[in-house]
Amino acid sequence: MNFIKNPNFPDKNVIVAAVSAQAEDVIAALECAKIAVVPIEPNKNLPRGIASHADLQLLHLGGNHILTAGCSKKSSDMLKMMGFATETTEKNLDFSYPDDCLINAEIIGRNIIVNPDIIDKKLMEFAEKNDYNIIAVKQGYAKCSVLAVSEDAVITADPGIAKVLTQKEIEVLKIKEGGIFLEGYDTGFIGGCGGMVEQKILGTSGDLKSIKDYENIKDFLRNRNIYVENLGGRTLRDIGGILPLCEE
Repeated sequence: MNFIKNPNFPDKNVIVAAVSAQAEDVIAALECAKIAVVPIEPNKNLPRGIASHADLQLLHLGGNHILTAGCSKKSSDMLKMMGFATETTEKNLDFSYPDDCLINAEIIGRNIIVNPDIIDKKLMEFAEKNDYNIIAVKQGYAKCSVLAVSEDAVITADPGIAKVLTQKEIEVLKIKEGGIFLEGYDTGFIGGCGGMVEQKILGTSGDLKSIKDYENIKDFLRNRNIYVENLGGRTLRDIGGILPLCEE
């Protein structure tokens, strides 16, 4: 077992991933594919619909380093048993924005897409110490809003993020908002609907055909030789992402 060096982007088959404990169908599909799952338990300080979202409680910094915010002891112990060095945020997760998205950042290559005004101090210290480039956006739910398919290509419905990333020479597919199920909300975020489970395979929490921009997404992925594996049902759901951690 090897720790994934570059967050979000495995070089080989993923063998460990973190996923919401409430996404039972996705967990079952991952385990059938011989991917062990670190289930992220609901946090009582978060709203019900997002209480167990992995992208709010855990941020993989690369290698065996993980920053956690409100992860249960069970989840943290599993990570430590696998050899991860975990560090906890300075602040605690809380019910209301922006205290519910303390580590909601997307790491792509040497860039961290994040709202620097609300993110936890520990992440900013990590970025400075390791010479990461901060791409500042106004959206607090930066990781939720971005589905990164490579270090220079992302999918997002957020116009502000799309504009900023395009200026940074990152290729962006801007899709329409809506059509993603998230309990208690009008719609979910595309970034919470999947993650890379192999170098060229995107695992999703439902069928991409259920949203309006399916054809555009399909072409965007096909141009990068990326295939899609539906690990959920017919409806695309925001489950807080599928976070790859270890590979063969």
